[in-house]
Amino acid sequence: MNVLVTGAAGRLGSCVCRLLDELGMTFTAVDCVSDVEAAYSVKIVDLLDWEACEELLKEIDVLIHFASNTKWDSDSPQDVLKENTSMDMNLFQAAANSGCSRIIFSSSIQVCNGQLPVGDRAIHEIVLPYIPIDSDMPTLARNGYSLSKQIGENLLNYFSDTKGMTCIAVRFPLLLDSTLLAKTKEMGGLERGNCYDGFAYLPIYSAAEVAVKAITAELSGYRQYFVSSKDNLEQRPAREVIEEQLSDIPSKIPLEEMDSLVDCSKVEAELGWEQPRTLEESLEAYGRLAEVAPY
Repeated sequence: MNVLVTGAAGRLGSCVCRLLDELGMTFTAVDCVSDVEAAYSVKIVDLLDWEACEELLKEIDVLIHFASNTKWDSDSPQDVLKENTSMDMNLFQAAANSGCSRIIFSSSIQVCNGQLPVGDRAIHEIVLPYIPIDSDMPTLARNGYSLSKQIGENLLNYFSDTKGMTCIAVRFPLLLDSTLLAKTKEMGGLERGNCYDGFAYLPIYSAAEVAVKAITAELSGYRQYFVSSKDNLEQRPAREVIEEQLSDIPSKIPLEEMDSLVDCSKVEAELGWEQPRTLEESLEAYGRLAEVAPY
């Protein structure tokens, strides 16, 4: 099996490549910049170049696509949207043309939480249609980046429907490396204020495990998943947060049964991924990686 990883010099992409390397899997790593610290080669490729994408996808069985312009609060919306959708379409069409059977795509929680194109969390209204946040939440894109991710999901649905490919979109929340996990524990949680995104987070190493699980999971068609740790960045009880900020939001679960603001049961059942339950659990599992993988 030949795997192509785009965005391989990025935080998440490099973690995935490291896992693939440890598992002895055959993969090609590409990015727009090099990674001199990597134990594998990272090829510099312009994914806006159609012919380059055609060449890349030759004899590739699985495409893991993480390359993206993430500057949603600084670059112009039109630039972010154009760049991301152009890369996506180039790669997805090249994958379809070459006979690639599976695409794994890095989407974002931003496709469904209504995040405005500004960094100030205080001005965001809470527009979640229900709680807990889960894999089936409908989209509500409100910035150029989140709109590009929504279109990326739509493209995957299209290629799955018309080409019979297995296409998997993973909606990631804020990703923390082990250094930030330790800092969060030291501070007793990170104050976020506005709970429009459920205070969701995930260790970046756990996010990489999701992508690797998706390579071999017995799936077909289009699938979308939301992944997150069970606890939250503010390290507060879910019911306390709900009563304070989310009491007007419809809930799929009775309040007395709510022990989390997120529901990752679908991805656990279908990918065999294990959701991190607590910050302490995450530090125990991934804390040692800070010394060997300072991504």
